[in-house]
Amino acid sequence: MIEVKHFLDEVSPQDGCRIWVEPIGLTLDLQEWCSVDYVLAHIGPPPPLRQWFDHHPDDYECFRGLYHEHLSQGPYKRRLHRLAVDTACGKNITLLHDEDDP
Repeated sequence: MIEVKHFLDEVSPQDGCRIWVEPIGLTLDLQEWCSVDYVLAHIGPPPPLRQWFDHHPDDYECFRGLYHEHLSQGPYKRRLHRLAVDTACGKNITLLHDEDDP
C-alpha cells in the first residue's frame, strides 16, 4: 500500500518504508527525527510545475497529468516501477511531503 503523509505526522509501524519526495533536500537531523528512510527529492514535481500549481490549485487533474508525464519521461522511471512492484507485493511505502494539502 502507498500512503501519503506530512513529514511531521506521527510515525506508524504501518508506514513501512518512509520516503521524502519533495523537490528540496532534507537535513540529516530532520531525516532522523521524522524517521525518513530515503530522500528522493529528484522525483518530486519540478519547480516550474510546482509554481504553476501554486497559482492553479483548483486544477489538480491537470497538474496530476503533467506530473505523471514528467515522471514517465524521466530517468527514474525504472525505480518508480520498482516501488510499484514492491507495493503490489504487499510492502507498505509512505511518501512524505511538506505541503499543507497532500
